[in-house]
Amino acid sequence: MNRAAFSRRNFLRTATGLCIALPFLEATHGAVWAADGRARRFIVFFSHGGTITSRHNSGELGDPWKPGAWSMLDLWRPGGEGQALEVLGEELAALEGHKGDLTLLRGVDDAAGFVQGDYGGHHGCSNATVLTCADTTSGGDDARALGPSIDQVLAERLAAERPTPFSSIDLMVDGHNYGEPLYRASGEPLSTEKDPTSAFDRLFKDVTETGSGPTPEQLRIRAQRKSVLDGVSEHLAALKGRVSAADRHLLDAHAEHIRSLEKKLEGVANLAACTKPDVGGAPVYQGYGSYTGGGIKDAAPLLVDILLHALRCGLTKVATFQIADVLTSWLPQPYNTDLGHSLGHAGLDVGPNGAEPDKLEDWRATILANRSWRMEIFARLLDGLKSTPEGDGTMLDNSVVLFTSEFGCGGAHSPRDIPVLLAGKAGGRWQGGRHVNYNKRAGEDPGQSAYETDVSTHNVYTSILRAFGYEDAHFGNDTAYKK
Repeated sequence: MNRAAFSRRNFLRTATGLCIALPFLEATHGAVWAADGRARRFIVFFSHGGTITSRHNSGELGDPWKPGAWSMLDLWRPGGEGQALEVLGEELAALEGHKGDLTLLRGVDDAAGFVQGDYGGHHGCSNATVLTCADTTSGGDDARALGPSIDQVLAERLAAERPTPFSSIDLMVDGHNYGEPLYRASGEPLSTEKDPTSAFDRLFKDVTETGSGPTPEQLRIRAQRKSVLDGVSEHLAALKGRVSAADRHLLDAHAEHIRSLEKKLEGVANLAACTKPDVGGAPVYQGYGSYTGGGIKDAAPLLVDILLHALRCGLTKVATFQIADVLTSWLPQPYNTDLGHSLGHAGLDVGPNGAEPDKLEDWRATILANRSWRMEIFARLLDGLKSTPEGDGTMLDNSVVLFTSEFGCGGAHSPRDIPVLLAGKAGGRWQGGRHVNYNKRAGEDPGQSAYETDVSTHNVYTSILRAFGYEDAHFGNDTAYKK
């Protein structure tokens, strides 16, 4: 071959061809690995009824008009105020093994619910706004959101990029509840599946199990693409000895990129198998929080397992999992009450100046057991994601998982300082093991009785959208404290 064939013009033409071909090759198997600098899946874990905290709608701890009436507990608060998440609050104890995967945000308000709620916070209005940040039809129990929830926004966008059998999978442990947090569109609450067997039948009817490793088709694609990369590597090696020193750095850059692609292709052998969950003997949903057999105790972990299997089979990139404000009757309940909703409200009466000052310890033990069980169900989800290999990491590494509720202090119907706990590394965008408190008064008041924030869920969801590679400047309506 004559020297003219390796002129700078021909080299650039060849190198340009490689630059065009390689990103296309990378894009064609983006579903095979995920750690490419953006999150790949979004999961909302929604626990109705708030957490064990005492932040009033006014921002103060406790009711300023009834001093001493409330429990004044804050079992969500971590053990320190540093930016490293080192000591979890008692309510989060079940997540100890996941501290390095968590980002705890405090001082975040549901500003849309606070502004529009009839009295600064209402079951219906707060449910309608906490995931939508939208305007609502009213400030009361009948409130409907006039916009989609963050999960459905992402479901629509991700489905447009790479369709899956289900744009979202939405499961719920049902029980006594007020309001709907999930909205497909303005005024359209999202329906959820509450029965384990029905969920299984709908999700897995067309699924073929793949055994204990990647499918033959996945391995065939891997071999084919590796062959292409091998050919490109040989071509670059031949070019390197025939170009000027000034151009060799370009070839070195191409070679490094190919090596990174080859490493990612090796991750195909690290894919999770698609298997179906065992739903034999599953509790049967009877309506309004009633399940046969093992009841809610057995239905909740089984629904989590169904969701995990669906994610491993690639049935969706977006999922929601709700736990209604249920009582955990199979656990010790020294404080007797009729509903989970009533249990939350009782926290406003067990302080020294409340109606039941002698019931504080009984109430504490009962609601802590209840919220700890919910956190164990959340931990089961995180355990499943973290134990599932994906590329050179895990499914949890490539996910954004949001734990939240419509209230901070449920008994007070307070949309101030609501629980915002993020799990996962968002495809490498987030580090985990972090604690951020947006209460601007926290530094001057270690007891956290003083409260001021300009951060709302609007800002959190904008950040989540950016973790998926979208450049949104704002999410939701104009009730955000700041944009």
